[in-house]
Amino acid sequence: MKKVVASAAGILFAVFGIAILGLLISLTFSALGKLFPDNFTNQLWGLVLFDIAAMIWALAFVFKSESTMQYALAAIGFIAAFVGTLGMVAVEVMLSGQTYVEVQDWVGQWLVYGFVIMTAIHSALLYAHHEKINVGIARGEITTEAIKQATQSLEVHKAALASSIQQEIVNQVRRDLGLHGQILDLPALPVEDSQETETKQGAPSWLLNFRRKFSPKNEPVKIYEQSIPVPIAQNKPAPVPTAAEEGQQAQPPTPFQGGNE
Repeated sequence: MKKVVASAAGILFAVFGIAILGLLISLTFSALGKLFPDNFTNQLWGLVLFDIAAMIWALAFVFKSESTMQYALAAIGFIAAFVGTLGMVAVEVMLSGQTYVEVQDWVGQWLVYGFVIMTAIHSALLYAHHEKINVGIARGEITTEAIKQATQSLEVHKAALASSIQQEIVNQVRRDLGLHGQILDLPALPVEDSQETETKQGAPSWLLNFRRKFSPKNEPVKIYEQSIPVPIAQNKPAPVPTAAEEGQQAQPPTPFQGGNE
C-alpha cells in the first residue's frame, strides 16, 4: 500500500509542477499581450525573458557552472527571471478586469520598464557567464597540452630516470627478503677427490685400495679445503752476504770427536 501511495504521490507532484509552470506561462503571456497587443512574436520572445529564462538559469546553475563566479551569475539570472515572472503575473491579475483593487498608472509604466530591464539583465549575465566558460575551456586546453608535453619529456628521459631509482628498488627488495649487508662475488675454490687428497697427504696404499673397492660408484667423496690467505711477499732485493759470511758458509762442518777427556 505504501508503494502505491508513494508512486501516486510522485505522479501527482509532477502533474502539480507542470500545472504551476503552465499557469505562470499563461499569465505572463497574457501580460505580454497587453504590452504587445498586435505582435504575437514579441509575446513569445517575452516568455524567454521571464518563465523560460528562470528554467534555463536553474539548469545552468546545476550543470554548466564551473567556478564561483559562474554559480553567482546563474543564481542572479534565476532570481531576476523568477521575480520578473511574478511581477508579470501580478500585472496581469490587476489589469485583467478585476474591480477589487484600484490600479494605479505606475503599474502599466513598470510593465514597460520591467521588460527593458529584464532584457538588459539577461544579456549581461549571459555574456559574463559565457566568457567564464571560455576561460575554463582555455584553461583545460592548456592543462591538456602541458600533460602531453610532460609525457613526451618523460618518454625521452625514461632510461635515465629508471637508472636513478633502480638501486633503491633493489635495496628495497633485499630488505623485504631479509638480506642484510652486501653480497660478495667470491671465486669458487677447486675441489679435489678424496683419494687424490689422501694420496698427496701420504695415505697408506691399502686404505686407498679398500676405499676404491667398497665406495659407491659415481659418488666420489669430496673434501672442501679451507683456503688460507698467504701474505704476498714484497719485492725486496735479497741481502748481499758479507765476506765473513761467505767464508763461514764455505768452511765444512767440524767432525764429531768422541773419547773421554
